[in-house]
Amino acid sequence: MLDSTRLKYLEQEVEQLRAVLYQAVGGKPTRLTHAAVMPISQELDALINQYQKEKNNREQ
Repeated sequence: MLDSTRLKYLEQEVEQLRAVLYQAVGGKPTRLTHAAVMPISQELDALINQYQKEKNNREQ
Protein backbone atom coordinates (compact mmCIF):
# COMPACT_ATOMS: atom_id res chain seq x y z
CA MET A 1 0.00 0.00 0.00
CA LEU A 2 1.33 3.44 -0.84
CA ASP A 3 2.42 5.53 2.12
CA SER A 4 -0.26 8.19 1.67
CA THR A 5 -2.94 5.58 1.09
CA ARG A 6 -1.81 3.67 4.18
CA LEU A 7 -1.91 6.84 6.29
CA LYS A 8 -5.41 7.68 5.06
CA TYR A 9 -6.51 4.14 5.87
CA LEU A 10 -5.07 4.41 9.37
CA GLU A 11 -6.73 7.80 9.86
CA GLN A 12 -10.09 6.28 8.95
CA GLU A 13 -9.53 3.34 11.28
CA VAL A 14 -8.60 5.70 14.13
CA GLU A 15 -11.74 7.79 13.60
CA GLN A 16 -13.98 4.71 13.45
CA LEU A 17 -12.49 3.23 16.59
CA ARG A 18 -12.65 6.60 18.33
CA ALA A 19 -16.38 6.71 17.59
CA VAL A 20 -16.77 3.23 19.07
CA LEU A 21 -14.87 4.33 22.17
CA TYR A 22 -17.00 7.47 22.59
CA GLN A 23 -20.13 5.36 22.29
CA ALA A 24 -18.83 2.83 24.84
CA VAL A 25 -17.95 5.60 27.30
CA GLY A 26 -21.31 7.27 26.78
CA GLY A 27 -20.11 10.66 27.98
CA LYS A 28 -19.20 9.30 31.41
CA PRO A 29 -15.45 9.69 32.08
CA THR A 30 -15.67 7.19 34.93
CA ARG A 31 -16.37 4.49 32.33
CA LEU A 32 -12.92 4.95 30.78
CA THR A 33 -11.63 2.23 33.09
CA HIS A 34 -14.63 -0.08 32.62
CA ALA A 35 -13.72 -3.63 31.57
CA ALA A 36 -15.63 -3.33 28.28
CA VAL A 37 -13.97 -0.02 27.41
CA MET A 38 -10.34 -0.86 28.19
CA PRO A 39 -9.74 -3.17 25.18
CA ILE A 40 -11.18 -0.56 22.82
CA SER A 41 -8.99 2.12 24.36
CA GLN A 42 -5.90 -0.06 24.13
CA GLU A 43 -6.62 -0.93 20.50
CA LEU A 44 -7.09 2.76 19.72
CA ASP A 45 -3.79 3.58 21.45
CA ALA A 46 -1.98 0.95 19.38
CA LEU A 47 -3.56 2.23 16.18
CA ILE A 48 -2.61 5.84 16.97
CA ASN A 49 0.95 4.72 17.74
CA GLN A 50 1.12 2.87 14.43
CA TYR A 51 -0.16 5.94 12.60
CA GLN A 52 2.40 8.20 14.26
CA LYS A 53 5.21 5.74 13.56
CA GLU A 54 4.34 5.47 9.87
CA LYS A 55 3.84 9.23 9.57
CA ASN A 56 7.25 9.89 11.17
CA ASN A 57 8.92 7.34 8.89
CA ARG A 58 7.32 8.98 5.87
CA GLU A 59 8.63 12.42 6.89
CA GLN A 60 12.23 11.22 7.20
